[in-house]
Amino acid sequence: MKQINLKKYLSGFTLLLAMSGQSMAAGWKLTDLGAFESGSSNALALTADGRVGGASARADGLPYPFLSKGDHVASIGNTTGAVSVANRYGQAAGMMTSADGMRIELALFSGNRTTPLGGFGGAYVIINGINDNNQVVGYGVFPNYDEHAFVATASGLVDLGTLGGRFSRAVAINRSGVIAADARNAAGQNRCALSYGSGLIEIGALSPTGGCAAAAINSAGMVVGGSSNGQATHAFLYDGRQFYDLGTLGGSTSTATGINDLGQIVGNANIVSGEKRAFLYAAGSMRNLGMPGGATGNSYGRAINSQGQVIGYYTLNSESNRVSRAFFYDGGVIVDVSNLVSGLSEIDANSLRINDNGQLAGTGKINGVLRAFLLTPQP
Repeated sequence: MKQINLKKYLSGFTLLLAMSGQSMAAGWKLTDLGAFESGSSNALALTADGRVGGASARADGLPYPFLSKGDHVASIGNTTGAVSVANRYGQAAGMMTSADGMRIELALFSGNRTTPLGGFGGAYVIINGINDNNQVVGYGVFPNYDEHAFVATASGLVDLGTLGGRFSRAVAINRSGVIAADARNAAGQNRCALSYGSGLIEIGALSPTGGCAAAAINSAGMVVGGSSNGQATHAFLYDGRQFYDLGTLGGSTSTATGINDLGQIVGNANIVSGEKRAFLYAAGSMRNLGMPGGATGNSYGRAINSQGQVIGYYTLNSESNRVSRAFFYDGGVIVDVSNLVSGLSEIDANSLRINDNGQLAGTGKINGVLRAFLLTPQP
């Protein structure tokens, strides 16, 4: 097996030096979260109380996990690695290199302690969620490339198995510990599933033979994602009893990516022209969120908070390289996140996170240099 280099594994998150500081713009405060001594940092997580987690390189050039404290990065754990998810109690989970340097494995970070939890012996694990009980979910890869969903705590990692096939992924966990997952059954169909901490329970799909991919779960146990209705993939809501087809924006396909505790759903759907548009589904209606500035291209919703605020990304038809740009939607208005404040540009759209206070975190250029940042709305 080829040796895994955690620094190289994280290379997609550019880590560079910049001056630490804060700036103000109309309605928002921008906080540059700084970095460890080498001056490099990137954001991967945002807690309910506004702390940002991620990785920051030290003088040895290796990434180390951080969870911000106030306006700066703060070390968490005692190893190399990266915080992928964190909860309101300062408990965090993420990646670390195995002792033999061969794998990216799961680790819990708290204070100055790191608890290694391993993986399934393959090249890596992916962490998708954490709740306030410090239950962590995701999936790991076996040496034969099978993928299995897991739930983990400080007591260890539990393999949730599959539905009879060679594939499963835990995609989200709610505050009660109910897990939403995807898995393949013995017939080779991809189906949606739930878990209560041991094994997987198939919940089906929009049609009896249709594929299904879960994306998110709320506190009431409602699951959303994308599923075949027998003709095309549509966004769905599963309420614990049955599946509901959420329709499209006039085109052929749609998929849901997030849901809040009010049952508001975000995702993306085709319009008549075939382009994608981010949507907000509420009260039985799917709303087209459009494009920032009325541009021509595609937009994709990724997450929604308790206030109905949405984050996502968009691309422009005028650009051949289709650069992904981060957007923020609130109260009927969709804007490029870079336009919320001065001095912030080239945001990594995949890094953007939102919490229920409307704070945004991510990695972008602050005065020309890439850094982890926090945006806080002002009264």
